[in-house]
Amino acid sequence: MRDFRLAKATKPSHLSTNAEQRLLLLSKINRILSSIGVRKHFIDAEWASTDPMPSDLQPILEEQRNVTLVATISVRRSDAERRVNEFVRIVQSYTNLQPCLVPGNPAYLSQHELCKNPIRLIEAYARAIRRVYDGTMYLGCENIERASARIAGLFNMTLFHVYRRSMLEAFLSLPSEGGTAIYTPVVVDAINDMVKSYVARRGMVNDPGDCLPKHVIDEYVLSLSDEGFRVLDYLRRRRALLVVQPFTDSTLAIRKIFIKIRRLANEEGVT
Repeated sequence: MRDFRLAKATKPSHLSTNAEQRLLLLSKINRILSSIGVRKHFIDAEWASTDPMPSDLQPILEEQRNVTLVATISVRRSDAERRVNEFVRIVQSYTNLQPCLVPGNPAYLSQHELCKNPIRLIEAYARAIRRVYDGTMYLGCENIERASARIAGLFNMTLFHVYRRSMLEAFLSLPSEGGTAIYTPVVVDAINDMVKSYVARRGMVNDPGDCLPKHVIDEYVLSLSDEGFRVLDYLRRRRALLVVQPFTDSTLAIRKIFIKIRRLANEEGVT
């Protein structure tokens, strides 16, 4: 049986307003992931003020070497070059550190940053990283889908898509020797306000209220139901890495979600 490939995504700003506390909680999440056999942890890129620098992650990298941290770098942000340079400086000391280059969500970018060319910057930073690092490197494809396969081929990168149910087949059909990862928001129980806000933003709904149609929610969020299992099984068979965003960083909720995913999978014989 093929392994079900799982990872977790964490938004640093959701953890704490205090930088030291954010790092402590990232470390705690890493220990939880290690205990349940999840070996990859993506640190999302949001704002410069809340995202840890690569060097900030060194104590976590030292403590939990069986979990790989994926440091996301938003290439249009004004601090991107400094982050790339710091990644290059420390990466050879750690086998459990990997980069992810993304165009960056416009919600986290200034007007000046939005004017920058993300494709040119991704190529420049990928080239700089590849001079010293030949391991796994992820490429955020959102809004640059047409160029992503070409860039991935140039630099042997793994394509990293944001979950859209209707687009999964198209995503997984793109040529990628480095494979494919899917950033997947997941819910187990009720649809809370955070989920509604995310779906409304992705679906360009002005007022999420209480009336989001089920088909709109299902397009952008994976519900861990019998219907959701079919999507899980499809991603497993296509060897995609499922990068789970659980809308919570509660230790109990993290365990519950990953156990639920594995249980659903195991019911159909997925290891």
